[in-house]
Amino acid sequence: MSSADDDATPATARQGRAGAGSKTDELSARIARRVAAAHAGQPLDRLLAEDLPGNALTTLLLHALRQRALRRSPADVLEHAERAPLTHASTADARRLHAFDGAAFAAAARFEAVDLAPVVPLGATACAGIEPNNVLAAVRFAEVAADPTTGLWLHAARRRREARGGEPLRLCASQRVVRMQPLTQPGFTPHFRLFALLTAVRSRGRGDDEACERAALLEHLLVWADVVRALPAAGFRTAGLRVVLSDTSMVRACLGARGLDADAMARRAKAHEPGSQEAALREAGVALPRAAADLVGTARALGLGPGLVARAERWVAEVAEPLARARPEVEIVYDLARLQGLGYYAGPFIQLVVRRDDGLELPAGDGGALPWLGALLSDRRERMIATGVGSELLVKLFDRSMDRADAARPEETGP
Repeated sequence: MSSADDDATPATARQGRAGAGSKTDELSARIARRVAAAHAGQPLDRLLAEDLPGNALTTLLLHALRQRALRRSPADVLEHAERAPLTHASTADARRLHAFDGAAFAAAARFEAVDLAPVVPLGATACAGIEPNNVLAAVRFAEVAADPTTGLWLHAARRRREARGGEPLRLCASQRVVRMQPLTQPGFTPHFRLFALLTAVRSRGRGDDEACERAALLEHLLVWADVVRALPAAGFRTAGLRVVLSDTSMVRACLGARGLDADAMARRAKAHEPGSQEAALREAGVALPRAAADLVGTARALGLGPGLVARAERWVAEVAEPLARARPEVEIVYDLARLQGLGYYAGPFIQLVVRRDDGLELPAGDGGALPWLGALLSDRRERMIATGVGSELLVKLFDRSMDRADAARPEETGP
């Protein structure tokens, strides 16, 4: 890549760009004077967050960041890069990530492959129930993608608007995402790659709403089973898959019967804090089946009532039994106390646990029914299922070439 400044020194290049920005400087100065006169004495935080028009805010922020950028030297940039993990390249081999994506896209052949934009409109993740502080906001009223599900959801919504009542949409994507939660777990990084599936379908009526979700979820589970089955041929140490099925209505009923606030419990279970879910259940004294083999029998034993028992029967008949017949190698269990995702999904939700050939088991993915599409299109018949896996995590922990590299690396010795 080249630019007009290729032959210039850093100092002269910055001076040239500074001159080119005089119009921006003048515009921002006029806006600043107008804002100061109109909002004299108003707290700055409220002015920036609420009262300043969007175009004025963008102009002022662009000006401020531009000036700061022009004052930075190469040494400043390097120093920042060294101390900011957000800017570091992934430690995963790009070719091995590509190999994983190749296997996943092949398994998801019925799904349209989408290359998502790296950003979504500002507020997209907040509309999905995600804390805005956990995403990287951009100046021009955008935010860096934190989950491919969000980009796929917006893509599906635009498509569904164009063709109301059309055929179901099946979409898949691989995307590097950024999340800004504080990281305390060794090996976790602010950016990583995910592979996601999304199905958008309009049910024929209220009685078909949940049936549509179960059918879409079954299709997703078949794809993930095929991904795990295909990965050994691509050089990965995958040896099996366990699907953990849950249902938000059943989990909430189980927690409510014990006098617990399900939403408060769910807030304590954080994906970036392994063990937080188990700690919350332990501290609350919850003893519910986490890996039941018989959902219907468990629902009856817990006294969930005829409505939820019938729901369990439909789960088994429309998801678990067809999955077991089609992919008998997949282990299927039911979790009646799953907190992670309880406040995010609405209806069926699942966890994907991938087993390595040495017995290591890794919770590598999850997904379920989300109400976002119906809310955005003001149509309750629009149903959406999204599932995904941490492809980068699987590459780092399951790649056979890493074993060969470790074996070839000489042992380190002390001084």
